[in-house]
Amino acid sequence: MKKKFFFIFSTASALLLAAACSKQDLIEETQLTEGPSATMSTSGKSSSTFFYGVNGHPLGTKPYTSVPAKTQINLLKGMGMNIYRIDVQSQLDNGYITVPHLYKPLKEAADAAGVTLLPMLYPRDFDINLSERQSYERGRVLGDRFARRYGNDFTYYNIGNEMELRCLLSGSLSGASVSHYDQKKFKVVAAYLKGMNDGIKSKDPNAKTIINANWMHYQYLLMLERHGVKFDIVGYHWYDEMESLALKNHNISDITQFLSSKFNKPIWFLEVGVRNKTGTRSEAEQKAFLDSFIAKCRNNPQVRAAIIYQLFDEPQKGTGLEANYGIFKWAKQYTEYRAKSFAR
Repeated sequence: MKKKFFFIFSTASALLLAAACSKQDLIEETQLTEGPSATMSTSGKSSSTFFYGVNGHPLGTKPYTSVPAKTQINLLKGMGMNIYRIDVQSQLDNGYITVPHLYKPLKEAADAAGVTLLPMLYPRDFDINLSERQSYERGRVLGDRFARRYGNDFTYYNIGNEMELRCLLSGSLSGASVSHYDQKKFKVVAAYLKGMNDGIKSKDPNAKTIINANWMHYQYLLMLERHGVKFDIVGYHWYDEMESLALKNHNISDITQFLSSKFNKPIWFLEVGVRNKTGTRSEAEQKAFLDSFIAKCRNNPQVRAAIIYQLFDEPQKGTGLEANYGIFKWAKQYTEYRAKSFAR
């Protein structure tokens, strides 16, 4: 019997809906040429496309695979969103996505709706114990094979995810200093990411690659730049508790402006969310933080994307953090969902 999905929902106002456009259009619209002082429109927003969207796991976990791909895309469009960040694993021998039967309808629905898919390409064969040369070659092959298969599907590639954690020294270190990283391990990570970027661009020269970090780990991204690792966009993850800690411990009241002072690249916030491990925090708290932080992003011309973490709660993860991150919750597990305050 076909499942029925119900939701309470109204269109979010004042957020940009991107029309379907070509790959070259996207590249031109997001090109940053003037650093932090990029020209603003008279409305106070950047004249370039602002990507506003959400994370999801449509190629993997039960809360997502239970909901048709077209329905997920329609939820994004109804909220005025134009980008969907998804985690992707590719087959090591040929580069194909491991679940083509899930990817195909998602891609078709996204294309029809004018929604950009942003793959987070998982570094599944990364090994911190390899030599730099071996690490580079593994990353290059992974990127080459993936872009060979999907270069026509994607403009943007998020290569790896928070890989600074592979080389951050243990202890209560913020990551804001070079001394907070194991330099030998860092070089192995850097080699792999350099390989991924080179491999992707060998098959998709117009690709835009994103490397991300979180919390005060901006120094890691600066280290990658100094180490000669090429990437086009600074990716960052920021959660609500980081706001108060950044102000208290680092005198940073606006991480978007702080990062603008450190980088000349476009900045994309790839994960923005509220920690709710116990499930007791209110929907109002989630909405207040997301509204406030997305406004900061939209008021900074160097910030070109704000992507919420995530679309659906994942109750199968029990007491883990991701159980309650969603902007939609389950009224009846995996068959009936309801919009939380932010999504409404």
